[in-house]
Order: sequence, then structure tokens, then C-alpha cells
Amino acid sequence: MTAITNAFNRLITEHDFQKISVEMIMKEASVSRSTFYRYFKDKYDVMNANYKNILDYYVAPERSSNYRDLCFHLFEYALDNLKMFKRALDSTGFNSFNNFIYEYSYQTALSITKDNRTGAGFTPAEELQVDVFCNGICAVYKNLVCQRYKIDASTAADALYEMMPESLKHYWWTASSPKHTKSSTSV
Repeated sequence: MTAITNAFNRLITEHDFQKISVEMIMKEASVSRSTFYRYFKDKYDVMNANYKNILDYYVAPERSSNYRDLCFHLFEYALDNLKMFKRALDSTGFNSFNNFIYEYSYQTALSITKDNRTGAGFTPAEELQVDVFCNGICAVYKNLVCQRYKIDASTAADALYEMMPESLKHYWWTASSPKHTKSSTSV
């Protein structure tokens, strides 16, 4: 699986997303068609797996102790890999990178809260707040990658954390949370 995502990452720094084919990814990764389809259903799936791996890596309590830390790491990673992220954000449709960032981030936030409230999850008001906040962070992420803002990752993370509703700031996974009993994937 890593060979395929790494191949995609190399290709997207050289080609627009629309021009990348599954055949190009297979050739770059030196894998067969059956190997590719064992792990991924299409090029969108590969692209989105990258973000999943990145978020899963940085959300671990040994790397981030709160949402501010997580935003910082995600923003710093994106700024260090601007070309890759800009081209990924050019994808369109239901499986677009932008849609995946929101959906996976939102589901991760729900998991963090559920784990910290012994399965209770968000109150309806908190669910609305996290929905708005995740949508906002995704928009900021895209604008940061497209360099709409002239701001560094730390300043952006501080500003977003300041805007986060107080009722959500205290939720975070601990090292003993169910999702973090296994070792995390590296990026």
C-alpha cells in the first residue's frame, strides 16, 4: 500500500490530478493491477488515503495534545508539500480531496469526543459546533494551501484554536484511547 501512495505522491507533484491514471500509478509503484485494486478502488481512493494517513499520524496523543497541535501539524505538513496539496485540491466531484478532508476530519472529531465521553458523543449543540468548525478548518486548509493567507502554520493554528468553542477544546484522545492502542502509521 505504501508503494502505491508514494507513487501517487511523486506523480501528483509532476502532473495535474486529472491527468494521472491508475495505470500511471501502477507503473510508478511497480505493482500489478490486482495489487492496486486489492488496496484501492481508484485514484481518488489513493489520494484520500494520503490524508487519512497524515491525519491518523498527527492525531495520535504522542504527537498532538489538543486540536491546536493537530491544526499546526496538518498546516505545516501541507505548507511543506504545497505542490502536492494544490493539485490534490483541484480534484472535483463526490470523491474530491476537499470533500474527503471534511468527512474524515469530522468523523475523527466525533470519535475523539465519543472516546472522551464514554460513548456519549456530542450534545446536539456541540455536534453543530464541530460541524461548523470542521467545515471552517477545511476551508482555511484549502486557502492556506492556495496561499490566500500569508501566515505560518503556528499562527494559523493559534488563530483557529482561539475561535474553537470552549465546549469542544477539552476533548482529546489519551494514549489509552481505543483508537490508539496500536502503533500509528508514519507519514
